[in-house]
Amino acid sequence: MDGNFEPAKMPETAAERGKVAPAKLSHVVLKTPPDRVKQMLDWYKTVLEAEAMFETDHFGFVAYDSEHHRVAVLGFPGTEERIDGRAGMHHMAFTYASLGDLAHTYNRLKRTDITPEFSVNHGPTTSMYYFDPDRNMVELQVDNIPENKYAEYFENGEFTENPIGVKFDPDVLFGRLAAGEPEEELLPRPPGTPPPLDEFPKN
Repeated sequence: MDGNFEPAKMPETAAERGKVAPAKLSHVVLKTPPDRVKQMLDWYKTVLEAEAMFETDHFGFVAYDSEHHRVAVLGFPGTEERIDGRAGMHHMAFTYASLGDLAHTYNRLKRTDITPEFSVNHGPTTSMYYFDPDRNMVELQVDNIPENKYAEYFENGEFTENPIGVKFDPDVLFGRLAAGEPEEELLPRPPGTPPPLDEFPKN
């Protein structure tokens, strides 16, 4: 791959450095035209298997776990449509507990005509990228490496050599899983070259 990269490595945590940092990432808030609030909330309910904690015609927020809200949507009069290429958030990501759970979600969403725009095994994660109704990009992923192996992985040079990853076909990957191939054999990044950056979906 073109470009010079410093070897990837796991940094010390804030606590290890004697710093006080947030305990967790709490939520994401999105703005949208007022007449799209319900469509946006319904999309996140469907994709994340979330329920509304609070919902009106003008705003609402949804949760899928013990957090009171994970994604909120606010309707602002005069909000213009998204323009590709503007600076701002590129995507938000949600991690599943297993490749089986990610496969279940892919198949469930596919039945509702919600399909990923781009799927790539980055090395650390197996990831699929979706667009919500406002073309905010949402990554659904599974960790390929146990947390206690992160440092070892980043030191082995694979990610430094290819920090983008290798594309995959979800139907093929999840078909192999359904046929009985073990997750631990499907999670490692297969050999291959990174896709050109202009193939990545732009939001």
